[in-house]
Amino acid sequence: MPGGFYMILDKDSYVIFDGAMGTMLQKYDLAPGQPPEVLNITRPEVIEEVHRKYIKAGSNIITTNTFGAIETKLNGTGYSVEEVVQSAIAIARRAAGKNLVALDVGPTGELIEPLGDLSFEEVYDLYACQIKAAALTGNVDLVLIETFFDLTEAHAAIRAAKDHSSLPVICTFTFQQKGRTLMGKDIKTVVASLEEYGVDAVGVNCSLGPGEMLSIVETMVSSTQLPILVQPNAGLPKLIGDRTVYDVEPEEFARYIQVMANLGVKWFGGCCGTTPEFISAIKESLGLKHN
Repeated sequence: MPGGFYMILDKDSYVIFDGAMGTMLQKYDLAPGQPPEVLNITRPEVIEEVHRKYIKAGSNIITTNTFGAIETKLNGTGYSVEEVVQSAIAIARRAAGKNLVALDVGPTGELIEPLGDLSFEEVYDLYACQIKAAALTGNVDLVLIETFFDLTEAHAAIRAAKDHSSLPVICTFTFQQKGRTLMGKDIKTVVASLEEYGVDAVGVNCSLGPGEMLSIVETMVSSTQLPILVQPNAGLPKLIGDRTVYDVEPEEFARYIQVMANLGVKWFGGCCGTTPEFISAIKESLGLKHN
């Protein structure tokens, strides 16, 4: 259903994305230390099962298991970016049915010059490889550039998406509790910069739970007329033993989503710690029917 995303841009209705992939994969007996994106090839049935659980819970859009599917992160796995990305898209498309598929694009994990070793052109090329692999399939509806904290890196990813596909682009940033990115940029600056780069929607995800994210969402709503996507964590992460856990339950999570909906936000999903139960709770709190 490529292009279906444009059908929701002009509708005054809610759109529900999915929740965390990593949280779900922790429930399976998988090889430790393996990049989760490799599972698109080695355990495709597991990835498809996760997608289907989110669809059943009520997601309208699911994101591919490609958050770290770039060359620098796949080096040494024996698999190419093209193989991993195209397998991920095939899995997501099978699971999505009539729903939409978003190519998930995450940060490189590296700093760009002058703070780091990678040049803007090198980062652009990493994302261009990912985008081109996705565009060749013809089975993606949009690009979700998410969990970014560096505007320069986001610009490279957005430009790659615009140069090598005709897909709509959403870009979501992660902020600290005081409303600034790790690079020190404030919310209004981030939103204005993303608008200038021509994204179709903006948003905030990760790092914070829905309560801590509320003031950020309020500022974002007052800063743009673009659609806003909000995907909080299931609370603030806590390390217990060797596991990261989250302390917000689906019902509490959904109550904050209601507050954000009252502010005018229409697009919601979940990030770290969230599961299909969180998606179901969102749907119920907003009075939506399941798929």
